[in-house]
Amino acid sequence: MIRLAVALCASLAACSAQGSSEERGAASADDYATILEAPLYTPITTLGPAGYTPTIEDRRHRFADRLEERHLPMLRRLKKGEIGNFGGIEWRWKDGPDNDGLGTVSGVAFFLRDPAASLARYTSDPLFSAERAGFSRSDQDRIVREWEQRIGPEIASAGFGNMSVPWLSIFMVRAEFDTLREKRGWKLPANLLLRFEPRANPDLPRVAPDVAGQIRYFAQAEITSVPPPALATFDAIVLRDGCFFIDEQGNDDPLVLFPFETGVWRDEQEHLAFRPRVTTDTRRFGRVGTRLQLGYRGQVNDPPAELIAACDKHRVVAVTSLDQAAGYGNDWFAVRKYRDGEGISSAEALRRANECLLAQERTMTDNRLRGGREHPTQCARVLGIGGNPVVPPPPPPLLPGMQTQSATEPLFPSSPPKKLVPTRWRMPVRGTRPCRATQGAHRDQSRFKYDLLGR
Repeated sequence: MIRLAVALCASLAACSAQGSSEERGAASADDYATILEAPLYTPITTLGPAGYTPTIEDRRHRFADRLEERHLPMLRRLKKGEIGNFGGIEWRWKDGPDNDGLGTVSGVAFFLRDPAASLARYTSDPLFSAERAGFSRSDQDRIVREWEQRIGPEIASAGFGNMSVPWLSIFMVRAEFDTLREKRGWKLPANLLLRFEPRANPDLPRVAPDVAGQIRYFAQAEITSVPPPALATFDAIVLRDGCFFIDEQGNDDPLVLFPFETGVWRDEQEHLAFRPRVTTDTRRFGRVGTRLQLGYRGQVNDPPAELIAACDKHRVVAVTSLDQAAGYGNDWFAVRKYRDGEGISSAEALRRANECLLAQERTMTDNRLRGGREHPTQCARVLGIGGNPVVPPPPPPLLPGMQTQSATEPLFPSSPPKKLVPTRWRMPVRGTRPCRATQGAHRDQSRFKYDLLGR
């Protein structure tokens, strides 16, 4: 399924190209934007993995895990004693200043029979309360899998915990899922938790308001729980008269169908760039007009009619990633090894690596846009990026007395071709029998003769 994020100007005269002067190919103020190249972000900024700031949901999950571990002896007795009755623990939160701003938490224990009495047999801690379950943990795998298939594996993904209730991760906008559930009459069991994927419920627009006038359409695929193949492909994405194209070799460049969780905006340096649509996701994607890591590419056989009407008839290709190619992935690790091998400082290693990567991208951009034929610097070989070893220094020349010339003729003549002619053997005279020792050999030779001669 495909959803289009439409960013259409009210009139062509109202559109204005607000691109930076450094974005080559920017259109005039009366047209949609055209951006064929742009400056790169600094490829590598640190010799370590990108830092991660946990969200409030992440912090609540960790807090609940510690609570479960603290009460694990009691929960194990409960789980063992209430087999066929116990339906799991759900940790519920209420916003508030408690627990360093996480809020107030309570543990709800689910039982099929006599919830309050079942819980009271094991604890009187006010942290826990009891409710009636829709199924026990003994049946949870079957029931949760049935709901996963009923909703659709492209929308729902099952999950299970140690003592917690099972859950379904929902890869769909919450409001749309509620509408679908009401339409189809789904009544989920009380102890089947729904966790809505944050990427499916973004809080940022697909197209930022200040750039909407430069873009005809921003087409996006619908989010799915099925992960795409883990592939890395590289090409530039450009903007031509308000339409996004993958700048491939040749003249048959395809239009782009973007991932659901990405959007387009104007960054701090006033360049058009891609970004995640969730505020808590601090990843930095690449800029329009630069070479990107596009992930897995898939041909869209039934392209959206609105996109074709706005941008003319072209192929449409879906991509799964928009990371900047220069400095992508774990290149920082290779630079760190290069630093240690060269015995230089981290700052000097970063300077050399970024200088090489930027020069490499400039050459590739010139070849792409201006017909250049210069071979780009192979930073992967110079710095060992991408798992390639650093180019070793050439060996010292041999002394004159140690130099020899290769023989022009082979030392030994080549072997003659093998003749596949079967060994002939004599059939025994009628009325005689071959001895027991040679009977098996005759049988094998007969089979070999017929196999080779095809008779």
